[in-house]
Amino acid sequence: MHIHYFQHDHFEDLGYIGDWAASNNFTTSVTRFDLKPELPSPDDFDWLVVMGGEMSVNDSVQYPWIIDEIEFIKKVIYSGKIVIGVCLGAQLLAKALGANVYKNREPEMGFYPVFFNQYAKTDSVFKHFLTELSVMHLHFDTFDLPPGALAMAENEVTPVQAFRFGNNVFAFQFHFEITESNAPVFIREVAHEIIPGKYVQSPPEMLKKAGYCILNNEIFSKVLKEILKLS
Repeated sequence: MHIHYFQHDHFEDLGYIGDWAASNNFTTSVTRFDLKPELPSPDDFDWLVVMGGEMSVNDSVQYPWIIDEIEFIKKVIYSGKIVIGVCLGAQLLAKALGANVYKNREPEMGFYPVFFNQYAKTDSVFKHFLTELSVMHLHFDTFDLPPGALAMAENEVTPVQAFRFGNNVFAFQFHFEITESNAPVFIREVAHEIIPGKYVQSPPEMLKKAGYCILNNEIFSKVLKEILKLS
């Protein structure tokens, strides 16, 4: 099994997904869009994982590679390969599937709960999530549910926190991949993005809640195992 991932800045790598991949003897490779935006051949990997980043899906003037990235993601989705998106990655998946991506009415920055719905409770992949789970958020944008996709989670400010499209596409607006050990680095690197808001925590507040990452990683280990069965 080989996982290729798209990284958009210097610190948002695979995180826990990388730990899980290594423990299962999977190999990984990366496209660093912040360094050299060269796309791989879809024949060279089994899974595509699209990570977060501080830019917006709509910033193609500043980051012209976004257009090619979205088209590539679309191609991989319809090839049937597993595609997982996290934060910006989820927004890129939504865009590739024809949904609108736009500024949310409030930014979410910090550990806040998401609520998994009735579809999630009976879904083979999402059934492992608790009905309410506190997870890390770092996003200004949100998106509409893509045509044909099934929403799995929401909260009071973001109507689509997770969705599934068919048997191969899984999108998560929140950051499950952050571990307790790398949370301080992650929080430090995004500190310059923090603005006042109803759903915004200070870096010290975020650090106090970093222990939530332990449970989130444990749950996601089960989620990734279920996704693996679909490969």
